[in-house]
Amino acid sequence: MKVFLKHLSVLAFLLVGCFALSGCISHWFEDSTTRLQIENRTGADIIEIDIISEDGRLVRPWIQDTIKDSSVSRVYEEDWVGDFRGQILYLDSRVEKGYFDISLSGGSLYLVFTRNPDGTLHFESR
Repeated sequence: MKVFLKHLSVLAFLLVGCFALSGCISHWFEDSTTRLQIENRTGADIIEIDIISEDGRLVRPWIQDTIKDSSVSRVYEEDWVGDFRGQILYLDSRVEKGYFDISLSGGSLYLVFTRNPDGTLHFESR
């Protein structure tokens, strides 16, 4: 009986170890969800922010709400981790596009978008 209980406890320990390393529990150790909030200081209304695939063929919208100049967006959440190319559409006198490179590592990200004197977009993380 003692041998059976010993083998059963080893089996239970192995099962718990496998379960703890499974995908569901790994989120305790690594956050694969990125939460993004935007502060718009561009002088124009941001109307969309997209993520572009590595080959440039697929454009996936991330934020499709208008973010007025001098305002802060709500928090948007996606399961993206890695290096991406972003596209921002903003409404000046007409719809304009800007591009940016961003590295997403999970967790919360607060970006402040501004425009440089030459009109190009700039962002910084806070």
